[in-house]
Amino acid sequence: MDQIRTIAKRPATSGPARAPRLPAYLALAAELEARIRSGELKPGSSLPPQRDLAKQRSLNVSTVSRAYRELQNLSLVTGSTRRGTVVTSEPAMPRVDRAATPSGVIDLTVNRPAVDDFRERLAQTLPLLAGDPRFRELQEYQPPEGPAWARAAGRRWVALNGFEPAADDIVVTSGAQHALLAVIGSLIEPGDVVAADRLTYYGLKALAQMFRFRIVGIGSDAEGMSAEELDAACRREPVKAVFTVPSLHNPSVVTMSEPRRRALVDIARRRDLTIIEDDVYGPMLDERPPALRTLAPERTYHISSLSKALAPGLRVGYLTCPPGRALVTAEPVRTTAWMPAPLPLLVASRWMEDGTAVAILAAQLAELRARHALVVTILAGAAVNADPRCMFVWLKLPPPWRAEDFAANVRAHGVAVMPATAFAADREPVEHAVRINLGCAASRDELATALRIVATTLAERPRALFGTV
Repeated sequence: MDQIRTIAKRPATSGPARAPRLPAYLALAAELEARIRSGELKPGSSLPPQRDLAKQRSLNVSTVSRAYRELQNLSLVTGSTRRGTVVTSEPAMPRVDRAATPSGVIDLTVNRPAVDDFRERLAQTLPLLAGDPRFRELQEYQPPEGPAWARAAGRRWVALNGFEPAADDIVVTSGAQHALLAVIGSLIEPGDVVAADRLTYYGLKALAQMFRFRIVGIGSDAEGMSAEELDAACRREPVKAVFTVPSLHNPSVVTMSEPRRRALVDIARRRDLTIIEDDVYGPMLDERPPALRTLAPERTYHISSLSKALAPGLRVGYLTCPPGRALVTAEPVRTTAWMPAPLPLLVASRWMEDGTAVAILAAQLAELRARHALVVTILAGAAVNADPRCMFVWLKLPPPWRAEDFAANVRAHGVAVMPATAFAADREPVEHAVRINLGCAASRDELATALRIVATTLAERPRALFGTV
C-alpha cells in the first residue's frame, strides 16, 4: 500500500542534528508568526512599538524592525501610520517566492517539483517556437477560454486524471488558482456557503475573503471527506458548493476512496450541490479511483494544472466545466486577465503533443520516491501521512506540541514548515500537525539536513523562544 499512516519505529540515522541557531530577528519573527497563526495575537491587534519591544527583549531596534519586515513578507502584519504594526485578517495566501526566504533557512513550505528538468526542456523548446504554425497567433487577442489548439492539447493532460473531456468543456487558465477564481466568480455570490475539508487549500480561503462567501469545514477520516458530516452541514446551512482535493489531499496526503467519492456525489445530487474538484495532484497517481467529474459530470468543475507536476513558472491550468458551462465560466478569466497568456500555452501544448510533459512528470516522480525514502529513514517512528508519489508529508505532532510552537521551534533552527492552522477552513479546532514539502529543498542532502532538525525537535519538549509580547 503506497499511502503510509505511521512510519515504522526505527532509530534515526546519524548525522548533524541541527543547523546553527538563526539570527535573533528570524527567531523573533518565528515566535510572533506562531502567536498570530494560533490566534493568540488576533487580527486587528497592534504589535508593540519597535523600540518598546527592543527594550523589553534586550534587542537592537534594527533586530525588531527586521523581524516585523519578515512578518510583512508573510502577509501576517501590515504597517499603519496611526496604529503602527497591525496583525492582518486571516493570512490566507502565504508568500511563496524564494526571494522572500531568509538566507540560512531551508524552506519546506512550498509545493514545487523536485527536479529542474523544466529549465533544460524549456531552453530546448524556445528556439523551435518560431517555426510552429501557431506562433503567428501569439501577438493577437485570444478567446478567454483559450484558443482551440490549447484546449485540444489540454485534453491530453486532463486524461492523466482518468478521463478525457470534450475540448469544448475546457477553459484554459493561468494556473489552478486562476481556474478556482473562474469557478467562484461565475457561481458564488456574497454570503453563499461553500463546504470544504476542515483542513483545506489556503487559496480557497483567499477567495472567500475576496468574494465574501463563507467556508464551512467538514471533518475527514482515512477515506477522505466525511459524507455524513457534509450531509449534516447541508441540513444546518444553505450550502451551495463543496470544494475538495480528492487525490493526495493537501495537506493530509489522503486519497479519497471510491466508495467515499460515490457517497459525496450522492449527497451532491440530493442536496443540489456544485462540486469543485481540485485535482492538481491527480497526474501523480498511476492508479486512482474515478474522478468526481466522471461520477457527476453535470455538476462538477474539475481543476488540473502544470504547476505541481512540471513547474510553477509555467502558468497553465485546465478547468473542465459541466457541459454547456465553459463560456460562462470563462467570463471571470476575461475580467481578470482578458485571456490566458498565449506564450505559455504554446509551450505547454507542444509538450503535451510531443511527450515532453509526461517525461518531466516521470523524472519528478522518480526524484520524489528517492526523497520519500529519506522521510522513511529519518522520521522513523513518527506519525506521518505520506505517499511516495506526493511532494509533501503530513507530520502529526505528539502532545504537548502545538503546531504553531513546533513550526516556530524548527524555524529557529533553520527549517520552515507549514502548521496545520494555515490550512484551517474555519475557526473549529484542527489537529496539531505540520506539512513538510519534499520537493522545494535544493537537494536530497539539504532535505536530509532539514529532516534531521525536524526529528531532533520532535524528540524535545516544547520551549518558549522568548517572553511575552
